[in-house]
Amino acid sequence: MVEVKLFASLRTVAGEKGFLTDAASVGELLREAAERYGEDFAKRLQIATVLVNGKNIAHLRWKRTRLKDGDVVSLFPPLAGG
Repeated sequence: MVEVKLFASLRTVAGEKGFLTDAASVGELLREAAERYGEDFAKRLQIATVLVNGKNIAHLRWKRTRLKDGDVVSLFPPLAGG
């Protein structure tokens, strides 16, 4: 199983801290999350930051990044500040 952790507005929209999945890739995981939590969540995912085991995965590599049992994926909405 892969553990998915949700942060900030993604957590608020989902109404939970995260979920477990058997997704084989980040792309599959993101599709599953969008279906699970709806259109507002899906829109936020399009510009989210994705970390796999603490490593930032560039947006262009999302679909092909493979996942394995025990991985932890963290999803962050865009952050602003200064």
